[in-house]
Amino acid sequence: MMPAAALESEPVRTAVSSCAGGAGSRARRPYPPKDFYTMPEQPKPSHRVLCFLAAMGALACGQASTGAPSTGSGGTETAAPTSGTGTTGGSVTGGSAASTGTATTAGSSSSTTGDVTATTASGGTTAASTGASDTAGTDTAGVGTGMTGFGGAATTGDTSTGAGGTGMSSTATTGVGGPTLPPTTDYAAAGPCETTIDTNTGPGGGYTIYRPETLGEDGFLHAPIVFGPGIGMQASQLAGLLTAFASHCFVVVGTPVLEGGPNDPGNLSKMRDGLDWIIEQNTQPGIYEGKLYVDHAVSMGYSVGGTAAVELGGHEAVATTVSIHGHIAESDMHGPLLQTSALGDTVGLPMQRETFAMSQVQTFLGIITDGDHGYIQANNGGAQRPAIIAWLRYWIYNDTGGREYFYGDDCVMCSDPWESPERKNWQ
Repeated sequence: MMPAAALESEPVRTAVSSCAGGAGSRARRPYPPKDFYTMPEQPKPSHRVLCFLAAMGALACGQASTGAPSTGSGGTETAAPTSGTGTTGGSVTGGSAASTGTATTAGSSSSTTGDVTATTASGGTTAASTGASDTAGTDTAGVGTGMTGFGGAATTGDTSTGAGGTGMSSTATTGVGGPTLPPTTDYAAAGPCETTIDTNTGPGGGYTIYRPETLGEDGFLHAPIVFGPGIGMQASQLAGLLTAFASHCFVVVGTPVLEGGPNDPGNLSKMRDGLDWIIEQNTQPGIYEGKLYVDHAVSMGYSVGGTAAVELGGHEAVATTVSIHGHIAESDMHGPLLQTSALGDTVGLPMQRETFAMSQVQTFLGIITDGDHGYIQANNGGAQRPAIIAWLRYWIYNDTGGREYFYGDDCVMCSDPWESPERKNWQ
Protein backbone atom coordinates (compact mmCIF):
# COMPACT_ATOMS: atom_id res chain seq x y z
CA MET A 1 0.00 0.00 0.00
CA MET A 2 2.42 2.61 -1.20
CA PRO A 3 0.93 6.13 -1.29
CA ALA A 4 0.75 7.78 -4.70
CA ALA A 5 3.31 10.53 -5.29
CA ALA A 6 1.80 13.99 -5.43
CA LEU A 7 2.66 16.30 -8.32
CA GLU A 8 3.86 19.76 -7.41
CA SER A 9 3.33 22.68 -9.77
CA GLU A 10 6.13 25.15 -10.47
CA PRO A 11 5.90 28.39 -8.44
CA VAL A 12 4.51 31.43 -10.22
CA ARG A 13 6.95 34.30 -10.28
CA THR A 14 5.99 37.94 -10.94
CA ALA A 15 7.57 39.88 -13.78
CA VAL A 16 7.49 43.69 -13.44
CA SER A 17 8.24 46.09 -16.30
CA SER A 18 7.71 49.78 -16.86
CA CYS A 19 7.90 52.20 -19.75
CA ALA A 20 9.62 55.56 -19.60
CA GLY A 21 7.11 58.25 -18.93
CA GLY A 22 4.26 55.71 -18.23
CA ALA A 23 2.75 53.94 -15.20
CA GLY A 24 4.23 50.61 -14.17
CA SER A 25 2.29 47.48 -15.19
CA ARG A 26 2.50 44.00 -13.62
CA ALA A 27 2.10 40.65 -15.42
CA ARG A 28 2.08 37.23 -13.69
CA ARG A 29 3.51 34.46 -15.81
CA PRO A 30 4.90 31.00 -14.95
CA TYR A 31 8.63 30.78 -15.31
CA PRO A 32 10.78 27.63 -15.42
CA PRO A 33 13.38 27.25 -12.68
CA LYS A 34 16.66 29.00 -13.24
CA ASP A 35 18.52 25.82 -13.95
CA PHE A 36 15.91 24.50 -16.40
CA TYR A 37 18.01 25.63 -19.34
CA THR A 38 20.84 28.08 -20.03
CA MET A 39 20.24 30.79 -22.60
CA PRO A 40 23.16 31.89 -24.76
CA GLU A 41 24.25 35.46 -24.27
CA GLN A 42 22.06 37.75 -26.39
CA PRO A 43 22.34 41.44 -27.26
CA LYS A 44 20.37 43.57 -24.86
CA PRO A 45 16.98 44.61 -26.31
CA SER A 46 16.30 48.21 -27.00
CA HIS A 47 14.16 50.34 -24.70
CA ARG A 48 11.30 50.30 -27.21
CA VAL A 49 11.26 46.51 -27.42
CA LEU A 50 11.00 46.26 -23.63
CA CYS A 51 8.05 48.62 -23.60
CA PHE A 52 6.29 46.64 -26.34
CA LEU A 53 6.73 43.36 -24.42
CA ALA A 54 5.43 44.91 -21.22
CA ALA A 55 2.33 46.17 -23.00
CA MET A 56 1.64 42.72 -24.41
CA GLY A 57 2.03 41.22 -20.93
CA ALA A 58 -0.52 43.66 -19.54
CA LEU A 59 -3.08 42.54 -22.12
CA ALA A 60 -2.46 38.91 -21.19
CA CYS A 61 -3.43 39.60 -17.56
CA GLY A 62 -7.10 39.85 -18.44
CA GLN A 63 -7.32 36.72 -20.56
CA ALA A 64 -7.46 33.02 -19.69
CA SER A 65 -5.17 30.64 -21.45
CA THR A 66 -5.47 26.90 -21.87
CA GLY A 67 -2.47 24.92 -20.68
CA ALA A 68 -1.01 22.13 -22.70
CA PRO A 69 -1.05 18.51 -21.49
CA SER A 70 1.81 17.61 -19.22
CA THR A 71 2.99 14.25 -17.94
CA GLY A 72 2.92 13.75 -14.16
CA SER A 73 4.18 11.03 -11.88
CA GLY A 74 2.29 7.86 -12.74
CA GLY A 75 -0.01 9.42 -15.33
CA THR A 76 -0.92 12.31 -17.64
CA GLU A 77 -2.32 15.55 -16.32
CA THR A 78 -4.32 17.91 -18.50
CA ALA A 79 -4.10 21.40 -17.12
CA ALA A 80 -7.25 23.44 -16.77
CA PRO A 81 -7.64 27.06 -17.94
CA THR A 82 -5.71 29.45 -15.76
CA SER A 83 -6.40 33.00 -14.74
CA GLY A 84 -4.39 35.62 -12.98
CA THR A 85 -5.68 34.55 -9.54
CA GLY A 86 -5.15 30.81 -9.28
CA THR A 87 -5.45 27.35 -10.79
CA THR A 88 -8.33 24.91 -10.94
CA GLY A 89 -6.99 21.39 -10.96
CA GLY A 90 -7.60 19.16 -13.91
CA SER A 91 -8.13 15.39 -14.02
CA VAL A 92 -5.56 12.67 -13.78
CA THR A 93 -5.63 9.28 -15.47
CA GLY A 94 -3.51 6.57 -13.93
CA GLY A 95 -1.72 8.85 -11.53
CA SER A 96 -1.95 11.44 -8.82
CA ALA A 97 -3.38 14.92 -9.26
CA ALA A 98 -1.77 18.27 -8.64
CA SER A 99 -4.54 20.25 -7.04
CA THR A 100 -5.21 23.22 -4.83
CA GLY A 101 -6.54 21.07 -2.00
CA THR A 102 -5.24 18.01 -0.18
CA ALA A 103 -4.33 14.67 -1.69
CA THR A 104 -5.66 11.15 -1.32
CA THR A 105 -3.18 8.33 -0.81
CA ALA A 106 -3.46 4.68 -1.80
CA GLY A 107 -5.68 5.27 -4.80
CA SER A 108 -6.43 7.23 -7.94
CA SER A 109 -8.25 10.50 -7.66
CA SER A 110 -9.71 13.39 -9.55
CA SER A 111 -9.70 16.81 -7.96
CA THR A 112 -11.95 19.81 -8.43
CA THR A 113 -11.09 23.07 -6.69
CA GLY A 114 -9.35 21.36 -3.82
CA ASP A 115 -11.86 18.67 -2.79
CA VAL A 116 -10.68 15.13 -3.35
CA THR A 117 -12.93 12.11 -3.95
CA ALA A 118 -11.30 8.69 -3.68
CA THR A 119 -12.38 6.12 -6.21
CA THR A 120 -10.43 3.01 -5.27
CA ALA A 121 -7.82 2.34 -2.62
CA SER A 122 -5.48 -0.58 -2.24
CA GLY A 123 -5.39 -2.13 1.19
CA GLY A 124 -9.13 -2.25 1.71
CA THR A 125 -10.46 1.31 2.00
CA THR A 126 -13.12 2.98 -0.07
CA ALA A 127 -13.96 6.37 1.30
CA ALA A 128 -14.91 9.93 0.50
CA SER A 129 -13.30 12.87 2.22
CA THR A 130 -13.59 16.61 2.00
CA GLY A 131 -10.56 18.71 2.76
CA ALA A 132 -8.62 15.93 4.51
CA SER A 133 -6.39 12.98 3.72
CA ASP A 134 -7.62 9.42 3.45
CA THR A 135 -5.24 6.58 4.23
CA ALA A 136 -6.00 2.88 3.91
CA GLY A 137 -7.77 1.53 6.99
CA THR A 138 -8.46 4.93 8.61
CA ASP A 139 -10.98 7.70 8.10
CA THR A 140 -9.25 10.91 9.21
CA ALA A 141 -11.62 13.88 9.57
CA GLY A 142 -14.15 14.51 6.84
CA VAL A 143 -16.82 11.89 6.26
CA GLY A 144 -15.87 8.33 5.39
CA THR A 145 -18.30 5.84 3.94
CA GLY A 146 -17.70 2.11 3.65
CA MET A 147 -16.58 -0.87 5.67
CA THR A 148 -12.91 -1.61 5.92
CA GLY A 149 -11.86 -5.25 5.85
CA PHE A 150 -8.70 -6.64 7.48
CA GLY A 151 -6.44 -6.09 4.54
CA GLY A 152 -9.37 -6.89 2.24
CA ALA A 153 -11.74 -5.07 -0.02
CA ALA A 154 -14.11 -2.42 1.21
CA THR A 155 -17.75 -3.35 1.56
CA THR A 156 -20.68 -1.02 1.78
CA GLY A 157 -21.79 -0.50 5.36
CA ASP A 158 -22.81 2.20 7.78
CA THR A 159 -21.67 5.79 7.51
CA SER A 160 -19.32 7.15 10.13
CA THR A 161 -18.39 10.72 10.84
CA GLY A 162 -14.89 11.30 12.15
CA ALA A 163 -13.76 8.37 14.31
CA GLY A 164 -17.06 6.50 14.05
CA GLY A 165 -20.27 6.02 15.93
CA THR A 166 -21.54 3.69 18.60
CA GLY A 167 -23.51 0.48 18.51
CA MET A 168 -23.13 -2.60 16.31
CA SER A 169 -21.62 -1.32 13.12
CA SER A 170 -19.79 -2.35 9.99
CA THR A 171 -17.67 0.79 10.11
CA ALA A 172 -14.23 0.99 11.68
CA THR A 173 -13.96 2.95 14.92
CA THR A 174 -10.51 1.94 16.12
CA GLY A 175 -8.39 2.57 13.04
CA VAL A 176 -7.75 -1.15 12.60
CA GLY A 177 -10.86 -1.51 10.49
CA GLY A 178 -13.76 -3.95 10.30
CA PRO A 179 -17.11 -4.39 12.04
CA THR A 180 -17.46 -3.47 15.70
CA LEU A 181 -19.73 -4.47 18.59
CA PRO A 182 -21.22 -2.30 21.33
CA PRO A 183 -18.73 -2.15 24.22
CA THR A 184 -19.28 -4.29 27.30
CA THR A 185 -17.85 -4.47 30.80
CA ASP A 186 -19.26 -7.95 31.52
CA TYR A 187 -17.92 -10.64 29.23
CA ALA A 188 -19.84 -13.30 31.14
CA ALA A 189 -23.13 -11.72 30.07
CA ALA A 190 -24.98 -12.46 26.86
CA GLY A 191 -24.01 -10.34 23.86
CA PRO A 192 -26.20 -8.02 21.76
CA CYS A 193 -27.48 -10.63 19.28
CA GLU A 194 -30.57 -12.79 19.76
CA THR A 195 -29.72 -16.38 18.84
CA THR A 196 -31.17 -19.39 17.09
CA ILE A 197 -30.01 -22.93 16.27
CA ASP A 198 -30.03 -24.70 12.89
CA THR A 199 -29.67 -28.48 13.03
CA ASN A 200 -28.91 -31.08 10.37
CA THR A 201 -27.24 -28.61 8.04
CA GLY A 202 -23.84 -28.07 6.45
CA PRO A 203 -21.89 -30.77 4.59
CA GLY A 204 -23.84 -34.01 4.59
CA GLY A 205 -26.47 -32.47 6.87
CA GLY A 206 -24.35 -33.38 9.90
CA TYR A 207 -23.51 -29.95 11.34
CA THR A 208 -25.28 -27.80 13.93
CA ILE A 209 -25.13 -24.02 13.70
CA TYR A 210 -25.53 -21.57 16.57
CA ARG A 211 -26.01 -18.11 15.13
CA PRO A 212 -27.64 -14.70 15.51
CA GLU A 213 -31.32 -14.82 14.64
CA THR A 214 -30.98 -11.70 12.47
CA LEU A 215 -27.99 -11.69 10.17
CA GLY A 216 -26.33 -8.71 8.53
CA GLU A 217 -28.25 -6.03 10.40
CA ASP A 218 -27.07 -2.56 9.29
CA GLY A 219 -24.43 -4.21 7.12
CA PHE A 220 -22.75 -6.00 10.03
CA LEU A 221 -20.49 -8.93 9.10
CA HIS A 222 -20.50 -12.05 11.31
CA ALA A 223 -17.26 -13.92 11.88
CA PRO A 224 -17.63 -17.72 11.53
CA ILE A 225 -16.33 -20.10 14.19
CA VAL A 226 -15.79 -23.75 13.33
CA PHE A 227 -16.00 -25.73 16.57
CA GLY A 228 -14.93 -29.31 17.18
CA PRO A 229 -16.23 -31.00 20.38
CA GLY A 230 -14.43 -33.67 22.40
CA ILE A 231 -14.13 -37.23 21.21
CA GLY A 232 -17.50 -38.96 20.88
CA MET A 233 -19.40 -35.77 21.85
CA GLN A 234 -22.22 -34.00 20.08
CA ALA A 235 -21.80 -30.25 19.67
CA SER A 236 -25.18 -29.95 21.39
CA GLN A 237 -23.58 -31.12 24.64
CA LEU A 238 -21.85 -27.71 24.74
CA ALA A 239 -24.89 -25.79 23.50
CA GLY A 240 -24.78 -23.24 26.35
CA LEU A 241 -21.19 -22.31 25.56
CA LEU A 242 -21.73 -22.14 21.79
CA THR A 243 -24.93 -20.10 22.19
CA ALA A 244 -22.98 -17.62 24.31
CA PHE A 245 -20.54 -17.15 21.43
CA ALA A 246 -23.44 -16.69 19.01
CA SER A 247 -24.94 -13.99 21.25
CA HIS A 248 -21.81 -11.98 20.59
CA CYS A 249 -22.74 -12.14 16.92
CA PHE A 250 -20.54 -15.04 15.77
CA VAL A 251 -21.83 -17.83 13.53
CA VAL A 252 -20.72 -21.07 15.21
CA VAL A 253 -20.52 -24.19 13.05
CA GLY A 254 -20.47 -27.26 15.30
CA THR A 255 -19.00 -30.35 13.64
CA PRO A 256 -20.45 -33.84 13.70
CA VAL A 257 -19.07 -36.27 16.29
CA LEU A 258 -15.27 -36.50 16.17
CA GLU A 259 -14.51 -40.19 16.49
CA GLY A 260 -10.72 -40.23 16.27
CA GLY A 261 -8.16 -39.59 18.97
CA PRO A 262 -5.70 -36.67 19.05
CA ASN A 263 -4.26 -35.79 15.62
CA ASP A 264 -6.68 -38.11 13.80
CA PRO A 265 -6.96 -36.91 10.17
CA GLY A 266 -10.72 -37.48 10.23
CA ASN A 267 -11.15 -34.89 12.96
CA LEU A 268 -9.25 -32.28 10.97
CA SER A 269 -11.21 -33.14 7.83
CA LYS A 270 -14.56 -32.50 9.52
CA MET A 271 -13.30 -29.20 10.89
CA ARG A 272 -11.99 -28.08 7.51
CA ASP A 273 -15.16 -29.16 5.68
CA GLY A 274 -17.30 -27.13 8.07
CA LEU A 275 -15.14 -24.03 7.69
CA ASP A 276 -14.95 -24.23 3.90
CA TRP A 277 -18.71 -24.74 3.69
CA ILE A 278 -19.66 -21.71 5.78
CA ILE A 279 -17.22 -19.52 3.84
CA GLU A 280 -18.81 -20.65 0.57
CA GLN A 281 -22.23 -19.59 1.86
CA ASN A 282 -21.11 -15.97 1.77
CA THR A 283 -21.28 -16.04 -2.04
CA GLN A 284 -24.29 -18.34 -2.40
CA PRO A 285 -27.96 -17.30 -2.41
CA GLY A 286 -29.33 -17.78 1.09
CA ILE A 287 -29.37 -16.31 4.58
CA TYR A 288 -25.58 -15.93 4.79
CA GLU A 289 -24.97 -14.27 1.44
CA GLY A 290 -22.75 -11.22 1.88
CA LYS A 291 -23.11 -11.29 5.67
CA LEU A 292 -20.02 -13.18 6.84
CA TYR A 293 -16.62 -11.84 7.89
CA VAL A 294 -14.96 -14.58 5.89
CA ASP A 295 -11.33 -13.51 6.30
CA HIS A 296 -11.72 -13.36 10.09
CA ALA A 297 -12.74 -16.94 10.82
CA VAL A 298 -11.99 -18.68 14.12
CA SER A 299 -10.75 -22.25 14.52
CA MET A 300 -11.81 -23.56 17.94
CA GLY A 301 -12.38 -26.84 19.71
CA TYR A 302 -12.35 -28.79 22.94
CA SER A 303 -10.07 -31.75 23.71
CA VAL A 304 -9.46 -33.59 20.39
CA GLY A 305 -11.41 -30.75 18.78
CA GLY A 306 -8.95 -28.29 20.31
CA THR A 307 -6.11 -30.35 18.85
CA ALA A 308 -7.68 -30.25 15.38
CA ALA A 309 -8.34 -26.52 15.83
CA VAL A 310 -4.60 -25.87 16.07
CA GLU A 311 -3.97 -28.08 13.04
CA LEU A 312 -6.53 -26.02 11.10
CA GLY A 313 -5.03 -22.74 12.31
CA GLY A 314 -2.97 -22.36 9.15
CA HIS A 315 -6.11 -22.08 6.99
CA GLU A 316 -5.98 -18.81 5.05
CA ALA A 317 -9.32 -17.63 6.48
CA VAL A 318 -8.43 -18.22 10.14
CA ALA A 319 -7.60 -15.03 12.05
CA THR A 320 -7.20 -16.64 15.50
CA THR A 321 -7.21 -20.11 17.04
CA VAL A 322 -8.61 -21.28 20.39
CA SER A 323 -7.59 -24.66 21.84
CA ILE A 324 -9.61 -25.62 24.94
CA HIS A 325 -7.90 -28.44 26.86
CA GLY A 326 -6.32 -29.61 23.62
CA HIS A 327 -3.40 -31.95 23.00
CA ILE A 328 -0.09 -31.68 21.16
CA ALA A 329 -0.50 -30.02 17.77
CA GLU A 330 1.13 -27.54 15.44
CA SER A 331 0.56 -25.84 12.10
CA ASP A 332 1.59 -22.78 10.15
CA MET A 333 -0.71 -20.53 12.15
CA HIS A 334 -0.65 -16.87 11.12
CA GLY A 335 -2.92 -15.49 13.84
CA PRO A 336 -2.70 -15.47 17.65
CA LEU A 337 -3.40 -18.62 19.70
CA LEU A 338 -5.34 -18.90 22.96
CA GLN A 339 -4.93 -22.10 24.99
CA THR A 340 -6.87 -22.96 28.12
CA SER A 341 -6.32 -25.78 30.60
CA ALA A 342 -6.49 -26.56 34.33
CA LEU A 343 -4.06 -27.71 37.02
CA GLY A 344 -6.16 -30.83 37.52
CA ASP A 345 -5.92 -31.73 33.81
CA THR A 346 -2.85 -33.83 34.55
CA VAL A 347 -2.73 -35.36 31.07
CA GLY A 348 -3.90 -32.42 28.96
CA LEU A 349 -1.92 -29.59 30.58
CA PRO A 350 1.53 -31.06 29.79
CA MET A 351 0.35 -31.56 26.20
CA GLN A 352 -0.88 -27.98 25.99
CA ARG A 353 2.53 -26.84 27.18
CA GLU A 354 4.18 -28.78 24.37
CA THR A 355 1.89 -27.08 21.86
CA PHE A 356 2.77 -23.77 23.51
CA ALA A 357 6.48 -24.51 23.10
CA MET A 358 6.06 -25.25 19.37
CA SER A 359 3.89 -22.24 18.60
CA GLN A 360 5.45 -19.58 16.41
CA VAL A 361 2.69 -17.00 16.87
CA GLN A 362 1.53 -14.75 19.69
CA THR A 363 0.25 -17.23 22.30
CA PHE A 364 -1.44 -17.09 25.69
CA LEU A 365 -1.86 -20.18 27.89
CA GLY A 366 -4.40 -19.67 30.66
CA ILE A 367 -4.62 -22.18 33.52
CA ILE A 368 -7.60 -22.64 35.85
CA THR A 369 -6.56 -23.37 39.44
CA ASP A 370 -9.44 -25.66 40.41
CA GLY A 371 -10.48 -27.84 37.50
CA ASP A 372 -9.74 -30.87 35.37
CA HIS A 373 -10.07 -31.94 31.74
CA GLY A 374 -13.87 -31.80 31.91
CA TYR A 375 -14.01 -28.29 33.37
CA ILE A 376 -15.39 -26.73 30.20
CA GLN A 377 -18.47 -28.97 30.27
CA ALA A 378 -19.79 -27.46 33.52
CA ASN A 379 -21.56 -24.12 33.94
CA ASN A 380 -21.46 -23.35 30.21
CA GLY A 381 -17.70 -23.15 30.28
CA GLY A 382 -17.24 -21.64 33.73
CA ALA A 383 -14.58 -18.92 33.97
CA GLN A 384 -13.17 -19.94 30.61
CA ARG A 385 -16.30 -18.73 28.78
CA PRO A 386 -15.88 -14.95 29.42
CA ALA A 387 -12.13 -15.23 28.84
CA ILE A 388 -12.68 -16.81 25.42
CA ILE A 389 -15.37 -14.24 24.56
CA ALA A 390 -13.01 -11.40 25.51
CA TRP A 391 -10.32 -12.95 23.30
CA LEU A 392 -12.69 -13.30 20.34
CA ARG A 393 -14.08 -9.79 20.64
CA TYR A 394 -10.60 -8.29 20.95
CA TRP A 395 -8.98 -10.06 18.01
CA ILE A 396 -11.98 -10.19 15.67
CA TYR A 397 -14.07 -7.10 16.47
CA ASN A 398 -11.35 -4.79 17.83
CA ASP A 399 -12.97 -4.57 21.28
CA THR A 400 -10.14 -3.05 23.28
CA GLY A 401 -11.92 -3.80 26.56
CA GLY A 402 -10.97 -7.45 26.10
CA ARG A 403 -7.29 -6.60 26.56
CA GLU A 404 -7.68 -6.58 30.33
CA TYR A 405 -8.03 -10.37 30.30
CA PHE A 406 -4.58 -10.97 28.81
CA TYR A 407 -2.37 -7.88 29.02
CA GLY A 408 -0.40 -6.70 32.02
CA ASP A 409 0.65 -8.33 35.28
CA ASP A 410 -2.78 -7.59 36.76
CA CYS A 411 -4.77 -9.15 33.91
CA VAL A 412 -8.02 -11.01 34.66
CA MET A 413 -6.40 -14.34 33.77
CA CYS A 414 -3.51 -13.57 36.11
CA SER A 415 -5.57 -13.97 39.30
CA ASP A 416 -8.08 -16.32 40.91
CA PRO A 417 -9.55 -18.58 39.55
CA TRP A 418 -6.61 -18.43 37.12
CA GLU A 419 -2.92 -18.74 37.90
CA SER A 420 0.53 -18.69 36.34
CA PRO A 421 -0.36 -17.54 32.81
CA GLU A 422 2.19 -18.16 30.10
CA ARG A 423 2.77 -15.75 27.21
CA LYS A 424 4.86 -16.20 24.09
CA ASN A 425 5.77 -13.88 21.23
CA TRP A 426 3.67 -11.34 23.10
CA GLN A 427 3.13 -7.93 21.56
